[in-house]
Amino acid sequence: MFIERTHYYAKPSMADAVRRTRARACDVRESIGLKRGTIQHKVDPSDEGPDVTWQCTYDSIEERDRDLQARADSAEFEAVRKHMRTCYDRFDRHFEEVVDG
Repeated sequence: MFIERTHYYAKPSMADAVRRTRARACDVRESIGLKRGTIQHKVDPSDEGPDVTWQCTYDSIEERDRDLQARADSAEFEAVRKHMRTCYDRFDRHFEEVVDG
């Protein structure tokens, strides 16, 4: 199994906007036939680390590649990305393989 995880470091006072925009991205993902994934956000804004995190699991690298292509082909998803870029100072994407034991 593989996990894609994105970290969003919001601009000052924009953490809620990042969370709402990420939720909108999940809605768009679902509308184009992709998994929604899950959103997490910090409980204590003074904690270090990203304000909002999104993650999605994939059974294979090929499934993730198809997911990336579907996002790239979606004008609606690209519009959400464009808006999101106005809400954060930093964005990190991680792609990891789950290993057992």
